[in-house]
Amino acid sequence: MINSGTEGNCSYRYNKEGRNKTMKKLQLSLILLCAAVLTACSPRVAQPPPLDELEPPMEESTISESLNYDPGTFADSSAVPMDNFDSFESTGDIPLGNRSTGEWVEDPSLETVYFDYDRFQLQEDASRTLSRNAQYLQRNPQLRVRVEGHCDERGTDQYNLALGENRSLSVREYLISMGIDPSRIEVFSYGEYEPAVQGADESSWRWNRRADFKVAQ
Repeated sequence: MINSGTEGNCSYRYNKEGRNKTMKKLQLSLILLCAAVLTACSPRVAQPPPLDELEPPMEESTISESLNYDPGTFADSSAVPMDNFDSFESTGDIPLGNRSTGEWVEDPSLETVYFDYDRFQLQEDASRTLSRNAQYLQRNPQLRVRVEGHCDERGTDQYNLALGENRSLSVREYLISMGIDPSRIEVFSYGEYEPAVQGADESSWRWNRRADFKVAQ
């Protein structure tokens, strides 16, 4: 027979765990809501948000030593500077366009772009992917897209939200340089909150440092 004291302790423990889970969900929802409001309230973007004012993630060398992996195995470490593109011009003063209030859905014809650790510069393979995406958008001028920036789990929430926005803005600027109307492209950052692959090592993180595409329905 279980006495009332034991029942009371179990009930208290379960209620406390339930409250903790609810609070974590509310905190995550609040962070994503703030990110959406800040993005929506900025009709023009002079340049991506500064990362040097935020706390950076753990040094990759430290993580490499602790996990015993070689980052060069997973990605080409030679970034292609944005100013090396002949047709690329800064478009930071171009309005972000009208904000969509409808739903965004995946389009299998638009490929995901991946990034190096703690970087938002486009790699050579990423620029090739974006060239194909730009050609698809040129063939389908009725489509409006949202570029969604993502990060792996290393770094603070604030830092990763800013890094995700930098990544989505880099993609947007490249598409504009390829002739896509700026009003057709929106940007959003999920930071680390929407991982493509669950895990705590580079084999998972490499797929989470990305920019996805959605189209307005």
